[in-house]
Amino acid sequence: MVKLTNEIKDTLAAAKFAWLATAAKDGTPNVVVVAAFRLLDDESLLVSDQFFLKTLANLEENPKVAISWWSDKGGFQIKGTAAVHTSGPVFKDNVEWMKVKWPRFTPKGAVVVKITDAYVLKAGPDAGKKLL
Repeated sequence: MVKLTNEIKDTLAAAKFAWLATAAKDGTPNVVVVAAFRLLDDESLLVSDQFFLKTLANLEENPKVAISWWSDKGGFQIKGTAAVHTSGPVFKDNVEWMKVKWPRFTPKGAVVVKITDAYVLKAGPDAGKKLL
């Protein structure tokens, strides 16, 4: 696991959307736009599942993910291993968080990504550079 820098955390906090990429066991890719995400700590990101279908099926077969985001503060990509929670304290905390953030949506699950890598996501000489 890695600890995210303040710059990475600031850009994530400012982002309105992120792109979550998964792949099936056979390598078939899937990317979805997500808006309900937040850091749990310096090494973990939570994505709330309201609508996942192919994403959830992919995570059951292959827990490796990539998440990219962009805000006015810049952009980054992280990679990691996801775990799906449909009960227990992480799920319950997600339900309570969503009641405040978007009360019209009811979470089916909470996807927690343990971050293993972080990359620069902006034009220029450092584009694609691994940071962590």
